[in-house]
Amino acid sequence: MKSIAILLTFFAAAAFADEQKEPRTLGNMAVMHLYYYAPKSLEVTYVDSYLFKDEASCKNAIPKALQIATVYASEGDMVSASCVGMSPPEAFTDPQKPPPKGSTEL
Repeated sequence: MKSIAILLTFFAAAAFADEQKEPRTLGNMAVMHLYYYAPKSLEVTYVDSYLFKDEASCKNAIPKALQIATVYASEGDMVSASCVGMSPPEAFTDPQKPPPKGSTEL
């Protein structure tokens, strides 16, 4: 009886741990944001994001994405798109650099 309770606890903990993981974005280097907004107030009504392998392919896909998105926009809403690179800052890619002068260690 105790072993069944232990197994149920283990399975519940494993299921709970899977829910907290972030989606994998390895290999993706750019993200396209599609903004739906009201033209008079410039209030953003909806944002959609898509991942791309590189920034060039993201920028090449903007015209087609706008063409598709305008069909689904609410009446009167405008759509714009932008691509953002996701390369990490240099401090994270080269952790061997010494800390700047005057900084203290916690």
